[in-house]
Amino acid sequence: MHKLPQARPQPLLARILTRYAYLRVKWLCNICRGWLFGQCAVCVAFGVAGEGATACCGGYLEMLFMFLRLATVGFITGLLALAGCQTVQRVNIPPASDQAAYQPQPYSKPLPPDAYGPPATGNPYGTHQALPDEAAYVQAYQAQREPRVMVVIVYPKVTAQGYKKLPISDTDYHAVQLSTIDYLNANGQVDIQSPELAKQVLNRESFLRMQNGDPAVLPLLKHQLNTDVVVEIQASPTAQSSSSQGAVRLLAQALSTTDARILGVAYVDMPLPASKTNINMYTGYLSDKIMQKLAAVWNGSPQAFNPITVRIYHAATVDDVLKIKHFIQKVPGVTRVIDRGITGNTQTAYGQLAVQYSGSPDDFYSALKQELGVSTGLKAVDLQNNTLDLDITGPMILKTTTITTTRKIRTETDTTTKTVNNNPIMPAGNGQ
Repeated sequence: MHKLPQARPQPLLARILTRYAYLRVKWLCNICRGWLFGQCAVCVAFGVAGEGATACCGGYLEMLFMFLRLATVGFITGLLALAGCQTVQRVNIPPASDQAAYQPQPYSKPLPPDAYGPPATGNPYGTHQALPDEAAYVQAYQAQREPRVMVVIVYPKVTAQGYKKLPISDTDYHAVQLSTIDYLNANGQVDIQSPELAKQVLNRESFLRMQNGDPAVLPLLKHQLNTDVVVEIQASPTAQSSSSQGAVRLLAQALSTTDARILGVAYVDMPLPASKTNINMYTGYLSDKIMQKLAAVWNGSPQAFNPITVRIYHAATVDDVLKIKHFIQKVPGVTRVIDRGITGNTQTAYGQLAVQYSGSPDDFYSALKQELGVSTGLKAVDLQNNTLDLDITGPMILKTTTITTTRKIRTETDTTTKTVNNNPIMPAGNGQ
């Protein structure tokens, strides 16, 4: 029988190294037990499997995890402590005089603070305060023989969705109208006709046309209400404004009812909300601009063309109207006469002239009568505002004209003087 070969005994140093390696493997197994398929990954790596791989780790894993948790908490606490102890960085605040650091605040146009601010204190609360151009406006109004003024507002009609989805109602638009009337009334110094009077005098169709801003209604206001000037305000919402909350654009124009001539215009964007303060401020700005334009026209400013409308009634022929036109051109103070239409038939003729005169209509009529002399054939049947109606009531003989002709022939001088008498202007129906 052969004996199995006996293993050679290992040297002492080899046994010590083997034992040391075993202990190291066991310590590593205590760390990583159960991380891989319920067994120790290190044991698997070194060939130790089965129960030996599971039982090799002992009870040290929980102690290791506790140590790791304590170390993590300490590390995070240290970081927070270091971060909290840093010095706060200070920033130097620039002085108020530094224009580069402080930009000017935007303001709501067209009312810049340095051009036109809100009216005087108290006006936003309803108390009347004189506007900058009110004194000149009242003076020109009195010099113009106190024309009758009416303020009309035109605004979009309400729909199911409201006024283009803006929080504004017809009552707010009427507040704009009343505020403008209060300014133009100049604390009772200027008579303003009530727009409700037009509702009673005009028929329904004409009144609706007036509310829609139809200029064809102006002659009706002139003849039925004796209105001389209509201040029309067109109010409509607009998205083209600097206000982020929306705005209402107010367009104002002063119209002469005699010939629909525009006497002055102004406009402004009123930001929402339509509070009493906003309405009073922006209608005050609008009214002051209208006052300025009307004062310039009524005072006969050289830059403003404000002719006197002269109507000639009951002339026999169109030629008689033309004779009166040429005669008016020679009246002192008259700078220009424009023919606005002359018509006639076999019985009568009618003409309308626009006379630019440096004075009031009554002064013009006085100068005209002075030029006519003792003639009683021309009579003013209506004299108001800037309108003068003339009626030919009898024979009107214009001034005789003296013509002097001087001729020089060599050394002789021959002077001939002749007097030409104008044919009298007869009223219609009497012939010449």
